[in-house]
Amino acid sequence: MLRVDPIEFFAALGVDLVVVALLAFALFYRRHRDREMAVAIAAINITLWALTGALASYTLSLGVGFALFAVISVIRLRSTTASWISMAYLLVGLGSGLISGLTGFSLIEKIEYSAFLVFVMAIVDSKFFLPAGSKGDDQKTVVTLDGTNLDPDYLTSTVEAMLNVQPISVKVKSVSVTPAQTKVDVIYRKRNG
Repeated sequence: MLRVDPIEFFAALGVDLVVVALLAFALFYRRHRDREMAVAIAAINITLWALTGALASYTLSLGVGFALFAVISVIRLRSTTASWISMAYLLVGLGSGLISGLTGFSLIEKIEYSAFLVFVMAIVDSKFFLPAGSKGDDQKTVVTLDGTNLDPDYLTSTVEAMLNVQPISVKVKSVSVTPAQTKVDVIYRKRNG
């Protein structure tokens, strides 16, 4: 077992706490207002940081790192489906927790890598990079329709009448026979007036 320097330990913890606060609360929560995912990003980041730090004090193979991600995948499969943007924030939280927890990097390297990850998320999820949600932009939702009619024209007209929107795309997500339902992903544009 390797001994960890307490100053390095608390410095790395400080870096990780600042990174996860910026990522989960200053960026993700302010932009998406999803409290549960913000808490999940922070909790998984801190947990991964602690696990990585504890495991890094032992000589272990790369397989242990893959096992950590396998465990996280199981958590993902057992939970409700999150959006791709939420998963991207979660991945950045995982990555920064892993980087900050490793003992092989200097404090400066941990700051550089973690800052880079948060900076990239701030850019790619900004309204300036790919605008979303402003007036006239396309919106996305999931709709569950009664029945199992998969005709594209029927699905489009049903969604149009139900939501009073102009569907851009209607894609079947799943079909259930009992009860007879069709779940569709809808990209739409709000009608003027």
